[in-house]
Amino acid sequence: MDNQNPPSEFQGRISGGKDWREIVAWVGDLPPMPHVASRAISMIEDPDTTAVEISELLSSDAALAARVLKIANSAMFSRQREVTTLSQAVMLVGFKALKGVIVAATLRQMHKSTSRVDKLIWENSMCTAMASTLLAKTLKKRYIEEIFLLGLLHGLGQIVFLHQQDTSKRYKEVMAMVEKGTHDYVEAEQQVYGFAHPLIGALVAKKWNFSAETCQVILHYRDVPEGEKPDNELEEKTAIVQVADMIAHKAGIGSPTGYPSMDMLIEMLCDYLSIEKEKAPELTATLPKETHTTFNNAPSNYD
Repeated sequence: MDNQNPPSEFQGRISGGKDWREIVAWVGDLPPMPHVASRAISMIEDPDTTAVEISELLSSDAALAARVLKIANSAMFSRQREVTTLSQAVMLVGFKALKGVIVAATLRQMHKSTSRVDKLIWENSMCTAMASTLLAKTLKKRYIEEIFLLGLLHGLGQIVFLHQQDTSKRYKEVMAMVEKGTHDYVEAEQQVYGFAHPLIGALVAKKWNFSAETCQVILHYRDVPEGEKPDNELEEKTAIVQVADMIAHKAGIGSPTGYPSMDMLIEMLCDYLSIEKEKAPELTATLPKETHTTFNNAPSNYD
């Protein structure tokens, strides 16, 4: 790696006067993902892993196991009966979706603050995960179970900002700018810190050994798409997460007062995703309502 020039993920994402090496060092000092969660995710990636092995591992962390059960019982998974054991959760939710459930439970376990800002960011992360799932179902995509994790992790960088003492104090400056109605989160963070949460989230996801695709979705989910339609599945997933985040804000979940309207961008992305023009208005009207209902039917917290 060239010690003078930043890696490609930094290009255009740090303000003048910021040293990308200091950001790398800062992320490197962040705590690793808790062992049980990290091990569980690695096991899920192994095709030879059994549901029994995953259940036994999760059982070794009582707090994590309890949160996994609560999230597995939420409305987003639409189960006809209550999931009462980890074995049931693993079997009914499925390995691909279980990864997202474990990450959600882990993030909540690491970040227990109940402040207004923390609550907004957490709710936006969960709601974007739900909206991503609903949108992928509506579009009949094959990766419905996987998209929940991508939607959830889009706000990972914000959770890191709020979790770390040196950056959490200044997040009130970010919120003040957002609530004036002139900036969204990314724009306000860029002004306050000199970098924003998509970059930090991607770097932390890489540190935690998430796939390159996951890191790319986190990094690019707020970028304006190039071209008239996605060239590949990665670009398609990224656009879905971007729309889902906007739908969460449109539904008023995890969205502070003054957050700018994203209606025009939602319409543009619907066109980009080849959602038929006559169906786009109905979709953009019903999805926020469905998302709001789904979120409000889920557990209010995952403690």
